Amino acid sequence: MNRWSSLALALALCSGAASAEWTALGGGDIIYVPYADKASIRALGANVSMAGLYDFRRGDLTPEGHPFLSTVVLREYDCGGRRVRLLSYVDFAGPMGGGSAVTSVQRTGRWEQIVEGALDDAYWQVACGQQAR
Repeated sequence: MNRWSSLALALALCSGAASAEWTALGGGDIIYVPYADKASIRALGANVSMAGLYDFRRGDLTPEGHPFLSTVVLREYDCGGRRVRLLSYVDFAGPMGGGSAVTSVQRTGRWEQIVEGALDDAYWQVACGQQAR
């Protein structure tokens, strides 16, 4: 993914996070509830990208000390290789991607293997859909 298309996706996350159609991935835990936005799935060559959301049950703080209640992430999924990497994330002051953007980071992370049964596996199954089977 080139720099400009990644930036455009990050900006889209900022502007549309609260209005996305989030699908809960289980009940979460005592810290957060995870969600996926199926409508955000896009082809990236042989891979796909998808937005996810972590809605924190209690607020959290950025490393700079700014409070936030939710984080929207954009990840790239290698469906054939069962791998994932972070493309960008935005922390929001409100729940469910609402309120103002507190932090916005665009940084392509390293590829990580999907661990069967882990949360990334649930996201991978949604993002890759029929390709995953």
